[in-house]
Amino acid sequence: MSKAKKRKDESDFNSEAETENLEKKTAEADKRAADSPEVNETLAADLPESEEDMVTDWEDRYLRVAAEYENYRRRTKNELEFLFQDASCAVVYELLPVLDSFESALNMEAEAGSDLKESESTGISLIYKQLIAALKKIGVEEIKALGEEFDPTLHQAVMSVEDENAGDNEVVEVFQKGYRNGDRVIRHSMVKVAN
Repeated sequence: MSKAKKRKDESDFNSEAETENLEKKTAEADKRAADSPEVNETLAADLPESEEDMVTDWEDRYLRVAAEYENYRRRTKNELEFLFQDASCAVVYELLPVLDSFESALNMEAEAGSDLKESESTGISLIYKQLIAALKKIGVEEIKALGEEFDPTLHQAVMSVEDENAGDNEVVEVFQKGYRNGDRVIRHSMVKVAN
């Protein structure tokens, strides 16, 4: 008999002996556990007493999973809405200088009697109105500032002035309009505040 075959036979014998020894020890432990009242009480507490208990247990599990799924769905919906609003605010923020340019062009034309033809003036005015309408459609609105009380969450004070005609902390001049989308401020209004 070769050495390799002899080693294999010895290892088979050892594993069989170990298996038998393990089975004996397991049987002894099971017997001791069956005789122990503490172990029996613990096992009885873990096992359902009847089919009604099993049904109640499964219903409870089902309700928990359903509640977890509903919470997951609600949380995912809120996250998607936040991401959409964040993306739209970023795009609007980039468009605000264009809006400011339109307003400046319209104001300069009104103040100085510009050399623009009437058709060009009307065209600029129509494009401006169309841009404002598109922004309103997605929920962007101008932050009202002139004559309002200064609110640091909506306004950025760049100047203050002593004015007896204005109320305390009243916005008396707007240098740059502010905009918001719902509760989120896209750009603060740059204002002059009366003390």
